[in-house]
Amino acid sequence: MSMYRFMPMRMMGGHLFGLIFSILLVVGIVLLIVFLTSRKYKAPAAAHAPAASGAPDRFLAMLTEQKAASGMGAQEFEERRLILEGARADNHANAQIVALKECYARGELTTSAYVEARMKLSGAD
Repeated sequence: MSMYRFMPMRMMGGHLFGLIFSILLVVGIVLLIVFLTSRKYKAPAAAHAPAASGAPDRFLAMLTEQKAASGMGAQEFEERRLILEGARADNHANAQIVALKECYARGELTTSAYVEARMKLSGAD
């Protein structure tokens, strides 16, 4: 008689079908929540450009070549390396961002000019 007070059991006329339906409903809601939260926290770079995963390493290689060729100081090299490594999650499918990073790694842009241009491209004015 106490199971009859349970709402889905009352809706289904008190049969075993109501109990099974309510359990499946709860499990379905939990699975839906898990699915939606797992999609929310995926990294955008991994979802949009899986083939361009070597792009950040290419920028660091260019920076190392630039350091050897131009005699860039250790402090400037470290600053540029940290900035390029900090932007690993960028969308490397965007040709403008890739071109901007290449210019910065080659030493054609100052750090402040790079940061300004990157913020404009990413839309975070």
